[in-house]
Amino acid sequence: MLVYHPAFDLYNCAFRMLLILHHIKSEEVNLEKILIWDYYVTFPYKVNEIKFPNNIRTYKKLFSKLQPNPYEIVSDDKIVFSRMRNFQISALRHLASCGLIDIKSFEEGIIKRTSTQIPEAIIAQFENVSVSIKNVIVLVESPFTDLNLYGQNGFKDRTKLIDFRYDDI
Repeated sequence: MLVYHPAFDLYNCAFRMLLILHHIKSEEVNLEKILIWDYYVTFPYKVNEIKFPNNIRTYKKLFSKLQPNPYEIVSDDKIVFSRMRNFQISALRHLASCGLIDIKSFEEGIIKRTSTQIPEAIIAQFENVSVSIKNVIVLVESPFTDLNLYGQNGFKDRTKLIDFRYDDI
């Protein structure tokens, strides 16, 4: 049986990446960080499982009432996250080929927007995303994005999607 899910759709992933890049406040973002954000845009109810720092705990209230779609329940986050990676990398390569992100930075593990404008038709679609995805975008725009990616209490540790124990700090 064939089952469709946006997590494994290249074009949906490219849209999600543009959505994140359009709203993130820094000019460049680590590849692993944008992959993690994409996971939460795809599965917003999973934000409840993130360990929030005390100074930004108020944002967690945006997700307290979110319930998973019964057809989208993820039993093992790390497995789904790792399966999404190939689609995410392909989507970012596609965005690089369109000139929307810098290819040299991408090859170094940094996602950096170029001066190429996102088409207005796509920007207009950003307003049509669900409220739960908009809440994830609010989180992307928050100080939570400024957390260090590596080490204990870093972004990887707080999300538990990528192992952090062997990071160079």
